[in-house]
Amino acid sequence: MLTKIKQLFSDSTAFALALMGNKIVAFLLVPVYTRALDPIQFGDWDMTNTIAMVLTYFCMLGVDTALAFYFFEAKDEKDRNGYFTAAVFVPTFISLIFLAIALIVSKPVADIMYVEPGEYPFLLFLAVLVIVFNVIIQQILAYARFARQVKTFMFGSMGYVIGSSLASVYFVVVEEAGVVGIFYGQIVAQALVAAILMWVYRDKFTRSVEQRHVRELLKYGAPLLPALLAFWVMNAMSRPMIYHMVSPEEAGVFGLAVRFASIIALLTAAFQLAWRPFSVSIKDQEDAPRIYSLLGRAFLVIGTFFILFLTFFIEPIIKIVAGNEAFFGAYPYVWMLALGTVLNTMHLIVGVGLLINKETKAISKTFMAAAPLYFIGNLVLLPIIGAWGTGIMNVITYLFAFLSIYRKGQKIYPVDFRMKSMIAYLALYLTTMGAITWFQMNEWDGLWLVYIGATLFMMLAVFLTGLFNKESLSMVQRLLPKLVGKR
Repeated sequence: MLTKIKQLFSDSTAFALALMGNKIVAFLLVPVYTRALDPIQFGDWDMTNTIAMVLTYFCMLGVDTALAFYFFEAKDEKDRNGYFTAAVFVPTFISLIFLAIALIVSKPVADIMYVEPGEYPFLLFLAVLVIVFNVIIQQILAYARFARQVKTFMFGSMGYVIGSSLASVYFVVVEEAGVVGIFYGQIVAQALVAAILMWVYRDKFTRSVEQRHVRELLKYGAPLLPALLAFWVMNAMSRPMIYHMVSPEEAGVFGLAVRFASIIALLTAAFQLAWRPFSVSIKDQEDAPRIYSLLGRAFLVIGTFFILFLTFFIEPIIKIVAGNEAFFGAYPYVWMLALGTVLNTMHLIVGVGLLINKETKAISKTFMAAAPLYFIGNLVLLPIIGAWGTGIMNVITYLFAFLSIYRKGQKIYPVDFRMKSMIAYLALYLTTMGAITWFQMNEWDGLWLVYIGATLFMMLAVFLTGLFNKESLSMVQRLLPKLVGKR
């Protein structure tokens, strides 16, 4: 067990280092964009970027998740290369179809989406062109990740993010191209990185792709398509709804909150990148359920405390980084958005039995049920409490998905995650975070006392709820020195 947990810890740390570089660069772009773009333009960019992100999932069709499974299930290297080749070119082909459609519909869509559509007649087309190169990069880097080629992953990941960022800054600041300039930069940089990665991995591409490679990848991944549809509703629709139901300015402010909430990806994305291949690799071990349980509970505690500490400093950080008073109201939404990300990652852990037993349809059904809940909740709450409604529904919806997938996973692959303790812990956590937000918004003088009290209370809650006990703590104390030691 120790060896496998150490492997997960090592891979997560390596991936976190790459993601940290990416996030630092993205973080440094915030003051550039908030000064070069007004809140409406920022909202235009954020909304377009969100739609592009969701279209990327449609292009992938779950093939990236399927590759994580079949990388380890392949009979030999030749078979693995067949899966890899199919995993790269199937999403690329789909993205080219979307690109052709975008060329036709970009202008009429702009007339509907934007306050000033004349500025963006082909913005959607440019965003989809970015996707073409992005899916190539993501699939090749996924192979590097599964093969534990950490250096390649780190350089490839940081190369395309940093390259895209620098090129975008040039077009936005020097050429004064505005929102369009951001996508110009991404196109130039990502096309170059995609070409380099394809050259580096040219020996892994094969003409010996069999129909079963494509069929098995799609059979595993395609059932996730309804979940992707739901994910589209839950992510792409929230910003346009705020944009049109509240105001474009509020959409821009909320978009900035999303950017800051993505800091949690330093933890969640790194863990997800390592978790998928790790969970599959140990599925046949006798102690696998115990490992899944320990890591699931530990991830919940680490993730929630990360958000807790971020919340203590988020208001002054936003004021310093944004530099534009119009964006200062973004800070109260950050913890709710970040918690949604943690809960979304948790569904991969508590639903591990569904993934390793190829029962991905159950996950899709859950998100198909979650999407109407999210949409209706926003529809009701936005006119009443504005963007707060989206933040609240973000937590409620992902909590629903987390609990639903846990229940379905237990029927196929029982794991004692101490779910009652998890629920009790989350209830105390939500109460605590709500109280902190109230004190912050009312500018209470003794905030540092609130922060100290909240930290001590939540530390106590970890043990009072039974999430961890003395035995668990002793195990962590024994494992931690070995995990952070020589790898």
